Amino acid sequence: MMNNKLPVQISFRRRTYDFLELGGFGGRAAASFEIVMVVMIMANVIAVALETVPSLWRRYEYWFELFDVFSVSIFSIEYCARVWASAEREIEPGEGSFRRRLRYIFSPLALIDLIAILPFYLAALFSVDLRALRIFRLLRLLKLVRYSPALSSLGHVIYAERRALFAAFIVMLGLEISAATVMYMVERTAQPDAFGSIPDALWWALATLTTVGYGDVVPVTGAGKFVAGIVMVMGLAFYAIPIGIVASGFTDEVHRREFAVPVGLLSGFPVFSNLPQETLREIANRVRSLSLLPGTVLSHPRDRDNGVYFILSGEISGFHQHRPLPLRAGDFLGEFGILNEGDKQPATVVHSRTKVMWLESADLHTILMMHPELIDSLNGYTQLRLNDFVQEGRVTDEDSRKMSDPINVYS
Repeated sequence: MMNNKLPVQISFRRRTYDFLELGGFGGRAAASFEIVMVVMIMANVIAVALETVPSLWRRYEYWFELFDVFSVSIFSIEYCARVWASAEREIEPGEGSFRRRLRYIFSPLALIDLIAILPFYLAALFSVDLRALRIFRLLRLLKLVRYSPALSSLGHVIYAERRALFAAFIVMLGLEISAATVMYMVERTAQPDAFGSIPDALWWALATLTTVGYGDVVPVTGAGKFVAGIVMVMGLAFYAIPIGIVASGFTDEVHRREFAVPVGLLSGFPVFSNLPQETLREIANRVRSLSLLPGTVLSHPRDRDNGVYFILSGEISGFHQHRPLPLRAGDFLGEFGILNEGDKQPATVVHSRTKVMWLESADLHTILMMHPELIDSLNGYTQLRLNDFVQEGRVTDEDSRKMSDPINVYS
């Protein structure tokens, strides 16, 4: 984390919000909490499945119910804590704490959290057999969306490609109706029960186009078999379109970022702390995120236009005159870095497992032009860190002045 010592002015509610919403970025305790919640969710799904075995239910009914009460208690506390801490969410113009909480309650993830615990309370209030609501308890599996970056990325991909997916759906729907219409025309006399109307033929068209081919309804005439062969080939071609769209988008998303960077994390990052929420959201959309292994050489002195790396966690050494200088969480390096001299970057090596945010050069310059206040923030933080190096005896005052000069290149 950027700083394990929380400032005094940070309220308990804000710390709760960061703990719950930043996840692994919120420190080891928050990361451990995420792991525990994932294990709890999976254990609940396994328990629901095992309860359907009559012999296990009769033998361990008490323990199954006790585990469900324990799980619902944890999930309920988590839900209430998230609702209470949601008052720390980004503020919309003219919005108070109550409206921020209300906006959170009706957000998709909050509704999933509510659905995960609601069946238990419904069973208690209306005296319904808890096992009868077992299927609804399986909805707790949806809570994994909150704790899985991959599932979140998949959701982003589906939303980003929604227009292409909708167009593909229209094509597939048109193809299915056309196939059912043609088959109705050629098979209705031979098989009036199966193809007596277009709605009847739609079942065959759906089973054939999706290549499932249940075999409960098949053409018997020569013309019908010829049409069915064409429909099968078209199904292989056209029903692969949505899969290709999602697969391509998901691949691009994974290549673009290894983990999603929440806006709340950016607001706590030193050089971004005073920026408005709109700017933070724009940076979060542009930034790429990387996990680096020890020994990785992140930058070379000959690098040009390689953007800026903002260190989220871990330790990186930058070499100035063959002396290693420690760069910590909150520091930045690259074409615009703390240790640069003129247009020369230091060589930097990763020492521990490290997470960084990377802004490509084009995105960096775009943001700096649109939000020049970020330049002052970068300048101020750089000077503070160079003063730290001078006080620690790692660099001289002269070296510090040389490294301060290039900071004005974007002004």
